[in-house]
Amino acid sequence: MDHTEATRRSAELHHLLDAVLPELTESTRRQVSARWRRFTAWCAARGSLALPARPRAVLLHLLAMERERAATEAIDEALCAIRTAHDLMHHASPTDSAVVRRWLEGRERTSTREDGLLDPAQVRRILHAMGDVRLADVRDRALVLLGYVGRLQPADLAVVDVDDLVLAKAGLELRLRGQPMPIPFGRSERTCAVRALTTWTSRARLVTGPLFVAIDAQDRPGERLSGEAVAALVRDRARRAGITVT
Repeated sequence: MDHTEATRRSAELHHLLDAVLPELTESTRRQVSARWRRFTAWCAARGSLALPARPRAVLLHLLAMERERAATEAIDEALCAIRTAHDLMHHASPTDSAVVRRWLEGRERTSTREDGLLDPAQVRRILHAMGDVRLADVRDRALVLLGYVGRLQPADLAVVDVDDLVLAKAGLELRLRGQPMPIPFGRSERTCAVRALTTWTSRARLVTGPLFVAIDAQDRPGERLSGEAVAALVRDRARRAGITVT
C-alpha cells in the first residue's frame, strides 16, 4: 500500500475510532482517538506507514513516549488505538508482534517492581553517580542503559555478543536470540544507550565476542560476565546512588 492510500485509510479511521468503541467511556474514547492521531502524525513525520504499521515503528513510538515520561495510561491508550485501528481495517496488529510483546512484558515486570528492574528516575540517579574515566564506568553506563531501554534481565545482558548489535537508521538494533529490537538514540548524550554502547566497544576495543566482560585492576577487558555478576554489578551501582535494588 502506498502512502497516499494509507493516508486516506488513516483519515477514515479517525472517524471510525470515534464511533466503534462503545465499551469505553466518552472521555476515554476521545483519548484513544487522539492517541491514534498522534501516532499517525509521528509516523508521517518520519516517513513511516501508520496503517499497516511495522512492529519496529510501533516500538520506536512507544519508546519515544516513555522517554517523554508518558503516563502508563497514555501508553495503554496508544496501544489500544493502534490495535483497534488495525483490527478495523483487517490488518494484523503490530502490537501482537514478538518484539512489541517482549517490550510490554518487560514494562509490566518493571511496573510490578518484583524483579529489581530500574525505573527512569533510578537510572538517572545511577548515571549521575557514575564517573566516566575508568573503563568500568564506561562499561557499566552501557550496561545499565541497554538493560533499561531493552527491558533486559541480567541473564539476558550476560549473553549479548558484540555481533548482536547492528547499526540501524535510528540507532542500533539488538538481535538477541534472533529477535530484532531497536535501540534508538536518546535525547541526551549522557543517557543515550547507543552512544554509551559505541563508546564502550570503542574504548574496550571489542569487535566480536561477549559484549559485557570483566575488567581487571589494570583496566584490561577479560572474560564474559555471568548473569549473577551483572546483577551484582547493577546492585552495587544502585547502592552507590542511594538506591536499594532487590
